[in-house]
Amino acid sequence: MRDSTALPDLRMLPSKLLIPHEDSDPRRLSNLAERLRQDGYLKHPPISAAIPGTDQFVVLDGANRSMAMILLDIPHIVTQIVSYGDPGLSLDTWHHVISGMSLEEFEAALLATDDLETEPCTLLEAREALATNNALAYIALKEGVRIVCGPQGCPDPNIEILSEIVNAYRGRADIFRASNDVWELQEPFYPGMIAIVVFPRIMPSDILTTVKNGGRVPSGITRHIIPNRALNINIPMDVMAADWGLAKKQAWLHEWLMDKMASNSIRF
Repeated sequence: MRDSTALPDLRMLPSKLLIPHEDSDPRRLSNLAERLRQDGYLKHPPISAAIPGTDQFVVLDGANRSMAMILLDIPHIVTQIVSYGDPGLSLDTWHHVISGMSLEEFEAALLATDDLETEPCTLLEAREALATNNALAYIALKEGVRIVCGPQGCPDPNIEILSEIVNAYRGRADIFRASNDVWELQEPFYPGMIAIVVFPRIMPSDILTTVKNGGRVPSGITRHIIPNRALNINIPMDVMAADWGLAKKQAWLHEWLMDKMASNSIRF
């Protein structure tokens, strides 16, 4: 277990070894790639962890950034390496605030997914059902709350089912991440919202197993709290895109970081 006071572990890694743990957002990728190209630098490096038994790294935070750079054919990407065993690193779950599609479209798409069903309940009942694996997810609506389950009841949630729920609206709606499931508290910030989708807690082992087996977690539901994170690095894109060997780029990165830290230009 590394010392939480140590400097961030920043490395230049081959893009092909960085595996996103979640689906990329198709509405953001092309815009983000264009912005990175125009800016000419990577401000905040993605956060990755080694996948046990492989030479690959799972991207815990910054999946859209790394995928956008791959879209730009960048062969190497500066990445901050962490471990789920690091002190202070924790994994939480975001809720999805949905807008940009009608409630009727949302409900029809959801109920057409793998025979999913919804049942009305109170917010407290929904929270309890999710915590005890008696719901796959729950949805807060203006008129009330509903748990999501299957026709034969509610089996233990798994990544595949969560992906099916998110795919009911991904690419059709605007999705915002939120940490509160109370309609009245969210409505002032998202006037056009039609639903708040709340997911079960995902464990680190779920992510590592899913990625190792070639799968991905639905976009925008995992929330990694990263201690000692490197910010404002501003790595030039032309260096990561250069036709240099990995050793030369890593040596350049080390010298770059030493200069940045000496001038207090990097924030942790």
